[in-house]
Amino acid sequence: MNFARGIFAMALACTSASFADVVFSADFENRAAGQYTNKMAQEDFPKKAGVSSWYAMEQNGGQNAKIVQDDEEHGMVLQLKYPKGCVGPNDEGERPACAGQVKQPLDVSAEEMWVAYDIQFEPGFEFVKGGKLPGLCGGKCYTGGNRPSVGDGWSARIMWRAEGAVVQYLYFVDQGSTYGDDAKWNLGETAEQKHFVPGTWHHVVTRVVMNSVTTEGKGDKNGIVQSWFDGELSLDLDTLRLRDFQDQKIDEFYLSTFHGGNDDTWAPTNDVFVRYDNFVVSTDSIPVASAKPGVSDEGSTAIKPALSNNRDGSRVGDYVGKRSAKRPGETPKYFKNEKDFNAKGQQQ
Repeated sequence: MNFARGIFAMALACTSASFADVVFSADFENRAAGQYTNKMAQEDFPKKAGVSSWYAMEQNGGQNAKIVQDDEEHGMVLQLKYPKGCVGPNDEGERPACAGQVKQPLDVSAEEMWVAYDIQFEPGFEFVKGGKLPGLCGGKCYTGGNRPSVGDGWSARIMWRAEGAVVQYLYFVDQGSTYGDDAKWNLGETAEQKHFVPGTWHHVVTRVVMNSVTTEGKGDKNGIVQSWFDGELSLDLDTLRLRDFQDQKIDEFYLSTFHGGNDDTWAPTNDVFVRYDNFVVSTDSIPVASAKPGVSDEGSTAIKPALSNNRDGSRVGDYVGKRSAKRPGETPKYFKNEKDFNAKGQQQ
């Protein structure tokens, strides 16, 4: 563990009295190199008692999930394997399962929640047509082509697309596509489209705020999903109807990652790997940059990362404490569905 990592840990410890906002975190530093089992996942991603969950880290004969030693900054990390020919999260006949899954009901449910993690696609990774990455969901946590007809569930995961393009992959009551809608990480076509670069560690953060419900059974279109890529605000939606009922909250973390899609045209032609580290879910703002953190403001539970610039030169704040300015009620022009990527037949 290097100096920067140590400072970050101390900063978190110093704010721990008021950092009850952190729902869970996992950095794998307590793990030795070797196979990562379902039992380990249950310990690192603890679920709410009495609620259904699943842990699938022993797919493909236990070959898909390992703890490995990374560089000094990241230490021990979770490495997931996407075997040659894999599509989807399950072993099916001769076709192996990709990577692994954790569906984790959280100990708390909230109107607003943040999720962050570090991710590195290893050199040689084959993006092919796309694949799923972890994110938040709530209610019935719709995925896999199960489109909500009423606002009783939603999901807001991340996807990689061809050549590593990053999008938010959204299931919600007003979605335009059967298999979820894509929202490109390009800040409404005012910034460069973000891409994952193999061999490079990236830090991704997503903030979700539930829409209001003025009339029970018909939610308002003011739900928020914002995402940052390496400290830069890259997605800013605030017209979403995620729920129709006030009791629907943000209540699950879904680590679901695989190539697909649902046919062999999505599959990698070689074994490829992705590394994950520093998962955090919180009900309050968390760092949007993974650079060396500074000292938090007095009385604040947020650790302030360095500022970054938008392409137009405007500044991105350290963290978002207030919702963004309201845009007109129509869906933003950059809210795209999967057709923009010629992607059909999504799975999960």
